[in-house]
Amino acid sequence: MEHKLSWDSDFLMCFNHEKCPEQITGKIIYFFRILANNDGFGQATIQKLYAEGIRQVSDIYLLNEAKLMSMGFGEKTSHNLINQLIRSRKESIEDWRFLAAFGVQRLGMGNCENLLRNYSVEKIFDLSVEDISNIDGFAEITAELIFDGLTLIKPQYEVLISGGFELEQTLLKTEINQSISPFNSKKIVFTGTMSESRAELQKQAKAFGANVGKSVSSKTDFLIIGENVGQSKIKDAKTHQVEILTEAEYLKLLNSN
Repeated sequence: MEHKLSWDSDFLMCFNHEKCPEQITGKIIYFFRILANNDGFGQATIQKLYAEGIRQVSDIYLLNEAKLMSMGFGEKTSHNLINQLIRSRKESIEDWRFLAAFGVQRLGMGNCENLLRNYSVEKIFDLSVEDISNIDGFAEITAELIFDGLTLIKPQYEVLISGGFELEQTLLKTEINQSISPFNSKKIVFTGTMSESRAELQKQAKAFGANVGKSVSSKTDFLIIGENVGQSKIKDAKTHQVEILTEAEYLKLLNSN
């Protein structure tokens, strides 16, 4: 079905969100790409599912091997796809990543994490525009877009959650050990090979009030280095006078309080 394009700032946009094939398939592809915990649901697979009447992610999670085979998928492919869906439900995933997968405007992974550090995922759908705009980093226009977006995805979110997903809850600010942490409100970057899992170190740092970044800038406070460190981050840290700590020094400082 054709739909006229409209200008949104400097971009020509299609606002036919409900019936545009490219938007529908794009949202589903985006969901699985951001979820990043299963294989097989790429563009070709999603387009084939769309041709067979699939219009939203929850439709996919209701499929079984027999249904996929009736759509033209091979027996082995159907078996693998269902196993991937089961895997994506059972493997632990951060709640902010799951929320970001719905593609709400202005709710990328960083903003999702910020939102869920202030309100649990169970409460975000009851927030007002004012509640959202009162969160540091969310202007009123952004809050309005997020509010509208959450309203739109709520039914889909509830259907998927009711089927079961292992969500790893983001620590609320009220649960963070900020008062005793030397890294509270500090921006830190990890680089190099660590003795512990990078993901676990980042999670631990956030639990102590730190903001974890990926690149070094003038706003970075600490660069935590492991083994086999590239020289670019070291150079950037020296340029911006960022304090450099080894992993051992960082952990000693973190556990000294």
